[in-house]
Amino acid sequence: MIAIYARVSTGLQVTEGTSLDGQIELCLKKAFELGFTKDEVKIYKEEGMTGEDIDRPTMNRLRTDVSLGFITHVICTHPDRLSRDLTDKLIVCREFEKHGVRLVFVDTEYRNTPEGQLFFNMQSVIAQYELSQIKKRTIRGRLDTVRKKQKVMPMRVPPFGYDLTDGRLVINEREAEFVKMIYNWYVFDRLTMRQIGEKLCALGCYPKRGENKYWNASSIRRILTSEIYVGRYYYNRRRFHKLKGEKTAGGKPRRKYEYRDRSEWIEVEVPAIIDEALFEMAQQQKIRNRKILSGHIRHDYLLRSLLKCGKCGHAWVSTTYPGDHGKTYPVYRCNNKYPRKFGSKEVGGCDTRTIRADMLDGYVWNQIKELVLNPELFLKAAQKQGDAAAAALRKTLDAVDKQIEVKEKEKEKIKRMFVLETISEDEMRSDVARVNQEIERLQAEAKKYKNLLNARRRNLRSIDIVNRLINTIKHGIESEEEDKKALLFREKRNIIEMLVSEIIVEFQGEEVILTYMGILDELLKKKLIEYRNEGVSNNIVSSPQHQKI
Repeated sequence: MIAIYARVSTGLQVTEGTSLDGQIELCLKKAFELGFTKDEVKIYKEEGMTGEDIDRPTMNRLRTDVSLGFITHVICTHPDRLSRDLTDKLIVCREFEKHGVRLVFVDTEYRNTPEGQLFFNMQSVIAQYELSQIKKRTIRGRLDTVRKKQKVMPMRVPPFGYDLTDGRLVINEREAEFVKMIYNWYVFDRLTMRQIGEKLCALGCYPKRGENKYWNASSIRRILTSEIYVGRYYYNRRRFHKLKGEKTAGGKPRRKYEYRDRSEWIEVEVPAIIDEALFEMAQQQKIRNRKILSGHIRHDYLLRSLLKCGKCGHAWVSTTYPGDHGKTYPVYRCNNKYPRKFGSKEVGGCDTRTIRADMLDGYVWNQIKELVLNPELFLKAAQKQGDAAAAALRKTLDAVDKQIEVKEKEKEKIKRMFVLETISEDEMRSDVARVNQEIERLQAEAKKYKNLLNARRRNLRSIDIVNRLINTIKHGIESEEEDKKALLFREKRNIIEMLVSEIIVEFQGEEVILTYMGILDELLKKKLIEYRNEGVSNNIVSSPQHQKI
């Protein structure tokens, strides 16, 4: 029995003469020339498999039949149909020789002599080089297409919230609504991944991939951390390597990847579903969650993981100190007060004093209540200021865009002058190059103003988010006042996390100075201005940021 082996990879076309039927027809003709009949031929067809990996289903079946002695000849159109990898090709050839199988090629003659083996090996090296060049050219062309045309290459499944249409990611309106819900649940309602997944399933929303119709933490976390949802899709982020001889559960070659340097990434603009302000709040919430989950907590600390030492820069931790009658009381202290390095006299701890947790928690909470219940003035002022700045930026951007239009028309005029033979080719090239430089300068300027305008829009959106947060917090606090029922610790903690990302603690004599980072800082700045404008003195607010206790 003789074997005909034909292989084609996905990218090869019939017009190149490498179709399966074309290869089989040539091999059959060769078999008939060798005196074999069609009944003595067994055909092995391998479709859609790359030649750089020898571990292929049909090739494995052929090698098994050879080892069992069923095959006497193997006919193939060219050595690169067996494999494009020199090592793999030599392994297969040695196996065939071991079992007395003669290898026959249609396009070239193979002789089992030193000269024949040298020629065969040279062809194999060239084939391997050609494969690497093909891959390099394909990758280069793909990257140029992404970079210049901002096209998104075909992908297995578009990200949740998007559809892939004509090389562009377009918003899937139904899925986009669920993406917005996921962010709101995570940022405003403080739901866990499990709670978000259960809500999605209850609403009849399932992931795009068909392997599993249920959500898991990683898929939800991917939505909450991917920059694609704020309009930035990155191509060429990862570099893949095949692990030779290893397979996935589905039988495909196993691959590992590593992230390229960020300078090699190619950014493609896509329509945004989430604004930058909300996305950033989600990232900060993720960091806070990680801090909260670390360690064991025996007391309720409202400011746990939010405090930082203003003297040495270390984080403050929550702990307990012994009190009277065997009781303990909760405190905050600098984590560098008792360094974890032993045996060295040079290691000195931070001498900042500790603070009673109940005192500091109560002070910050009362200050939040005072500010949140009257936020209207600062919100109106911020909105008015943002509108005026955005109008000025738009006016400047429009002017730059008009200059770009003028330069584009000038470039077309230069080309027409060359066609009419008014100027020479050298003059045309020189003038076009000059105008292109001016256009590039103007485009860079326009991009700068667009970024400023987008930043301004994000700031305005931040005000909307603050307004929503304030209303939510205000409702909770007013309910507490009316019902005379204290908010639960978790509710208070959620409110603080909405307004504060970090609190820097310093001592000035007997006074404790707090510097807030986050939305609460903006609230205090605005309130201080209001107090000054109205001529009201305030013995709590000593500066836009610093708070004395």
